[in-house]
Amino acid sequence: RRCPERCLSSPPCAHASSRMSASRSDLLFMAQIAEQAERWDDMREYMSRVAKVAQELDTVERNMLSQAFKESVNARRLALREVRRSLDVLPRVVEYHGKLQEELTECCEGMLEILPELTGKASDADVEGKVFYLKLMGDYCRYLAEFGTPDESASAVEQAKGAYSQAMALATSGLGDCHPGRLGLALNYAVFQNEVLKDRGSAIALAKETLADLAAPAGLDDENAAVVIDIKQILEENLKLWQAGSNDDGTQIEEM
Repeated sequence: RRCPERCLSSPPCAHASSRMSASRSDLLFMAQIAEQAERWDDMREYMSRVAKVAQELDTVERNMLSQAFKESVNARRLALREVRRSLDVLPRVVEYHGKLQEELTECCEGMLEILPELTGKASDADVEGKVFYLKLMGDYCRYLAEFGTPDESASAVEQAKGAYSQAMALATSGLGDCHPGRLGLALNYAVFQNEVLKDRGSAIALAKETLADLAAPAGLDDENAAVVIDIKQILEENLKLWQAGSNDDGTQIEEM
């Protein structure tokens, strides 16, 4: 999902740029340019640098960081799924598959290098921020688990499970039932349970519990209400698929 369009702030003047090369404002401006150009790897690099120089990220910056990495990683996940279909019949594809796997690992490890510090910087009162970062830890460990070696996958699975569980505990106690962050977390955790842990029963139970607790998204602005409605629809679609057992053939399950 694309982040809502943002107005580009004016770049610093040349004199200012010379005094504060690669400042936070410079990097954010270039990240916005890269986003407009759909140059996701470039945006990922700029936002990684923002995360390293910033004391904390605000909501817009968090979403930009997430968007940049997600677009970069998803392109490689889709490519790996396609290439894997040819591995058994075309052995020469193995080298290319390995190249894509290395690129995916680099993207995931780049995000996982940033997240512990960002989580630590978030104040105890910023439950939304901590849940956001822990969810991302779970997501990027999950992506490593999907395509890593058996040893790498086993380690990534445990790390993903720990991050998702910690995020769910925080979200349940600190965020409302209709909070988009809590719902997106529940959706991705259920996908992890079904797709990686192969625990369809737990995935169905989590989806049912989340939908049962989900009241009408009252008190939300239009943008957040739309996000809640989207997540609710995806959860309902996933639940139908999981209950019918119809994704056993590799049907892609949507996530946030």
